[in-house]
Amino acid sequence: MSAWRFLYPPTALLEGVVVSQEGDRFAAEDMYGATLSDIMIRQHQSRAFLILDSQTDFPLVVQRAHWLYWDHKKADSIESLAGKFGIAAERLNATLEAYNGAIESRKENPMRKAAEYCTPLLKAPFYGIDISARLEGIQAVNGLTLGGLRVDGETGLVLTEKNEKIRGLYAAGRTAVGICANGYVSGLSFADCVFSGKRAGEHAALQASREKLAKTY
Repeated sequence: MSAWRFLYPPTALLEGVVVSQEGDRFAAEDMYGATLSDIMIRQHQSRAFLILDSQTDFPLVVQRAHWLYWDHKKADSIESLAGKFGIAAERLNATLEAYNGAIESRKENPMRKAAEYCTPLLKAPFYGIDISARLEGIQAVNGLTLGGLRVDGETGLVLTEKNEKIRGLYAAGRTAVGICANGYVSGLSFADCVFSGKRAGEHAALQASREKLAKTY
């Protein structure tokens, strides 16, 4: 299964820092959403938070982006913000100090986030967004399963447990066999869908033509 939580658009959110419940930064914020979510889900119990300050456009983003339904909070200090989310305050402080220090000293970003999004988080009030992957309510994370029904390689017909073809039942794209990768990237199924869809369509058309011809004679 692949699941995703995209932080952008707007790109203003990429200027923040993503941290775990323990207060540690674990990924570049401009990383592809499904990849970031995979790390969050597999390594951090599906819990993560995006921390921003008042130098970003976040306050304006909240006002104009009605879709920003994630749970967000505001505080005058990092310690107070950490308390509102149950994040380890001391560790979060250390994480942000290291992040800010690396930017100011122009050291290489350990997560390799694009330089244009690397801005020190210094100005209060500070903001936090709960970007955790959830299974319920309006915070439910998007996802899809990988792999599908077993099919006949020549026709695309779905197979029974005994490897018998089921007449008239086809599967194509992500609903048909195989796991394409360990995760999922948008567009990964295009070629597969075109091939398997064409295969199923051609066979279905051929079968219909044969049946029509048989009725004629």
